[in-house]
Amino acid sequence: MATSDEFTPLRIRGKRRGAPSEKWNAGKRRRPELQKRQTSVDTTKVAESRSAKLRLRKSRQSDNDSPLETLPAEVLQEIFEFGGNVDLAVVSRQLAAKLSKSHHLQYELTTRLLEPVLDSADGSEPSAAELHAATRLLDSRFMTWRFFTTWLRRQTNVAPTGTSDDEPNWNELWTALRPDPALLPPRKLFLPPFTTDKVSFMSLLLQNVNDITLLDASYGDIAYEGLVAAIQSDMPDLVFLFLGVGLNSDTELLRTAVEAGCNQEIVQMLVDSDAARQRAAGRSKGEVDLLDPAIWAWAEHARKHGNDRGEWLISCLQTRQRKVVPSR
Repeated sequence: MATSDEFTPLRIRGKRRGAPSEKWNAGKRRRPELQKRQTSVDTTKVAESRSAKLRLRKSRQSDNDSPLETLPAEVLQEIFEFGGNVDLAVVSRQLAAKLSKSHHLQYELTTRLLEPVLDSADGSEPSAAELHAATRLLDSRFMTWRFFTTWLRRQTNVAPTGTSDDEPNWNELWTALRPDPALLPPRKLFLPPFTTDKVSFMSLLLQNVNDITLLDASYGDIAYEGLVAAIQSDMPDLVFLFLGVGLNSDTELLRTAVEAGCNQEIVQMLVDSDAARQRAAGRSKGEVDLLDPAIWAWAEHARKHGNDRGEWLISCLQTRQRKVVPSR
């Protein structure tokens, strides 16, 4: 009879469930008491903690507020109107919030700051501080085209109309007030995006300006950037307005206009403006390079692909060249 040593041992296949102490990661497991989590949240305590933080934040803000910021809105508006300091509203958020809610104050402040730069009965000229304050006012956020025309209507006693077709000529109304020629327009009007209201506002304030750099040299750069943006935005009326305030056309502007799609009206204005300045200065050559390789490359490429503007541009450049160098 065979003994137990002669039997082949059997190996049971399958998953072996060892004791916890035999597991390979038994020593690496966290202690069970450290893995306990809260099963519920006490919303009352959370709300109380949040409200306490808000009260602490408000108390810190109130401690940092100046005596002026703690005054009621009605008192601040009286101070604002009496002082006529536009910068008071941008000193802090508290002041801006209290002062921006009164439309009556905005109209009163506009009248107070613009009257010194308008036609005066005694013929006195406004001071540099008064001109700066008026420009700063026009550059304020609340000074929109709609607000300005409403104020202008009140100043000239023009009754409101029911339809937009019966709107008065705002440029004539503003001219009738005889603003000082040294009054600078707000810089915000020269920056894109350009809307219909912004163009109307700019047209009104620049209607008597022939050379804006004579008023302020710093306006030359910002006006040039506005002209480039107007060309890229395909706005001929605005391009005409910028060229009318003394900006010079050059090769870079013409190249920008061509690469932006070659709006024929804009390109023609740039070429004609350069020609007019050339004749006025008595020069034999203008600022625009009529043989610029990039411009001609665009024209040839457009004509090759059936774009009529390519053929038109070539004809425009050739016509201008014949006027610059007459045939013998």
